[in-house]
Amino acid sequence: MKNSSVKDETIFDLKYFKKYGSIIGLDEAGRGPLAGPVFAAAVYVENENELKALKRIGADSKTLSEKEREKRYNEIIKNFKYSYYAASSELIDEMNIFKATQYAMKKCVEQLNSGYCLIDGKNFHFSFPFECIVKGDSKLSLIGAASIIAKVLRDKYMIKLSEKYPEYLFYKHKGYPTKEHVEKIKKYGIFNEYRLTFNPVKSMIINNEIQYNKNDFSKNTLMKLGVL
Repeated sequence: MKNSSVKDETIFDLKYFKKYGSIIGLDEAGRGPLAGPVFAAAVYVENENELKALKRIGADSKTLSEKEREKRYNEIIKNFKYSYYAASSELIDEMNIFKATQYAMKKCVEQLNSGYCLIDGKNFHFSFPFECIVKGDSKLSLIGAASIIAKVLRDKYMIKLSEKYPEYLFYKHKGYPTKEHVEKIKKYGIFNEYRLTFNPVKSMIINNEIQYNKNDFSKNTLMKLGVL
């Protein structure tokens, strides 16, 4: 249950594979938005050939164009064992974003065979063997591959949400707090995909500045905000 933060060094997936055998890379997408779930994804490799093949594909999702990300996503899900889990906005409000992300990662690992887990980020805690690696998505192709899956799946989710609620333009901002998005919130209000504990949504609710149906949201969260 190692929880180290490795910084400022070149890290090779092969080093971990030779030390631990089967390994799992974990990453998330969507911790910062005002709306939509946070997605976690995991990619599993159990032999050196798989690892080498993944190194030719994997890259940090943030460095790729949408088209290139989609292409690599298709290659990864076709050739490797993977899993994902989406923690809802309600769960995020109930647990907080860090704990909800950690929970989603745990659910990903439960879907795969056992392996030593390499996780992008820091301060996570799990009962299974793991290591946190700061900026791991840019250092390890295995984590980079997980970042691609998480990002693509979350984007697909938000694009689908945009079809249901076209006035919010989710296909553009993916739920992040852009100026345009905040203006849409002020105009149209919020619904159950929104995170009530995230500002500026939180402050607008407390100050009664936006429309929303209390039945769409958790009573516990509404009570926590003092509006129920």
